Amino acid sequence: MSINTLNNFPSSQRILKPSSPFYLFDVGARRGFHPVFNNFKPIVKIGFEPSKEECDFLNLNKSSDEHYYQLALGNNEESINFYNTRNPGSSGLLEPNESYWSRFAEADNLEVISKDKIYVTTFDNFFNSNSIKDCDFIKIDTEGFDLMVLQGGVETLSKHSLGVMSEVYFNPIRKNLPFFGKTHELMEECGLSLYILETFRNGRRKFTEHNNLKSFDTGQIVWGDAIFLRDPLKDQHSDNKFKWTIEKYKKLIFLYEIFNLNDCAYELIDFLNQEKLLNSQEINELRKLFIKKSLKNKFLNFSYNNIPLNKIIPQSLRKIIRKFI
Repeated sequence: MSINTLNNFPSSQRILKPSSPFYLFDVGARRGFHPVFNNFKPIVKIGFEPSKEECDFLNLNKSSDEHYYQLALGNNEESINFYNTRNPGSSGLLEPNESYWSRFAEADNLEVISKDKIYVTTFDNFFNSNSIKDCDFIKIDTEGFDLMVLQGGVETLSKHSLGVMSEVYFNPIRKNLPFFGKTHELMEECGLSLYILETFRNGRRKFTEHNNLKSFDTGQIVWGDAIFLRDPLKDQHSDNKFKWTIEKYKKLIFLYEIFNLNDCAYELIDFLNQEKLLNSQEINELRKLFIKKSLKNKFLNFSYNNIPLNKIIPQSLRKIIRKFI
């Protein structure tokens, strides 16, 4: 999860005191869930990772609210090729486009070293066959296969989801790679609007090597991360399958907060006040929270983003510290 504008220390959930679990899904769960979601309690986290080695590692180190499945998701039930690349994190279900990507600085990462046949199912089938109760947010990072994952989850997305974070592409670094526009169009059909688009560049290989540049500091936009969220006020005038509840509104405020969409949160708080869905104390505390970030919040986020705490403080101690901040 590489969005650089995260608020890693949200506090709206302490005001709203949600009662229903936040259902979080991670498709392509290598390295596990982003810790920002640990701020929401209760929570159910479900991850999918096709690599047996990585999935076994995740299950060995998981917390009590995490569940990992060695599964690949797509838009059909089928067996297809999985391309293992020199950089394991770049392995995926779409074959790298060597004739194009070899011109870029990170070309070696996509060198195919082997391929396997793996079984792919759909998100809708998994959701329904496992009798899962809800789906609030989905993060997808499948090295170009994200659109197919979304296509296989249209029913669940339309009925349940508040948001999606998807990796998107703008240039053909893999064969048969769908571009950003198709993902955007599908999300609109599911009732989700584009809120954030963070793009990443990659420099041409010979130029970056000659000038000793970092590959991501120059060059052409190649891919990005897109955040799609449900717009509750827009939904008031549309006929869709999604049903709003007070718990869904609370979860959306939490998502607005972690993505620093303070204006959107403030607008939603005004709407909830007009509809008398929150009490006056909750409204007042939320307004103060989103009008001006506290010095404590600014300091914590600055420290999180600029000080390598993971190298200074052991993980067990970091978990204890977060409980008090």
